[in-house]
Amino acid sequence: MNISSVIVKVQPESFEQSLKAIGALECVEVGAFDQEKAVIIALIEAPSVQEELRANREIENAPGVISAHMHFSYSDENPLPPNIQATLEKIENTDTKAVRYGGDVNNWL
Repeated sequence: MNISSVIVKVQPESFEQSLKAIGALECVEVGAFDQEKAVIIALIEAPSVQEELRANREIENAPGVISAHMHFSYSDENPLPPNIQATLEKIENTDTKAVRYGGDVNNWL
């Protein structure tokens, strides 16, 4: 699942048309808008990154749209590896006195 919010600036004279067109797009919902400022906040909920990007491009190409900028994006397409929980628990349960420091940041510079 991929969820993102898009801030859309539209031409004031075509605000109603833009609002209707954006609201009709697949995977897109209008979350909020300000007609006086000609701004629409669109929410995209798509099953994949490709579908999310497709929806964003459709918003950009909607009538009267001046700009459409993705403000927030969340994706769970690449979950953590299955063994990450065991590794995290091992780190959390390690006595810090047993950790041996063997590096120096100056060696990396």
